[in-house]
Amino acid sequence: MADILTSNAVAPSTVYNDLSGLNALKLKSRENPEGALHEVAQQFESVFVTMMMKAMRDTLPKDGMFASSQMDTYQEMMDQQMALDLSKQDGLGLAAVIERQLSAAARYQPADASQAGGLANSLTSGLGGE
Repeated sequence: MADILTSNAVAPSTVYNDLSGLNALKLKSRENPEGALHEVAQQFESVFVTMMMKAMRDTLPKDGMFASSQMDTYQEMMDQQMALDLSKQDGLGLAAVIERQLSAAARYQPADASQAGGLANSLTSGLGGE
């Protein structure tokens, strides 16, 4: 049983509320930032899709036979899981764009981040920031 738990912690999370998967991703990003970039981009896409689905659901009428706070909770859980599954299957393509942008910015970052102001400054300079 312990082998199942430890092997699952290393794998990317496949359930929307798996906090151990997020902790494993945080650890992986410290050890190998380039290797964790793909998973982080997928997580960001998942959060974005969840927010988009919530905004779309908010436009629907809240009346009817199945309207209740319990139904809203289950709907939100389903939307979060669908967003995670969609991002794992290259859903909108947003993860690929984020990964490409961040990996390009990381390549041009000097070894001493204090010289160039770090990754954040290299990203904002590409967007027209100072």
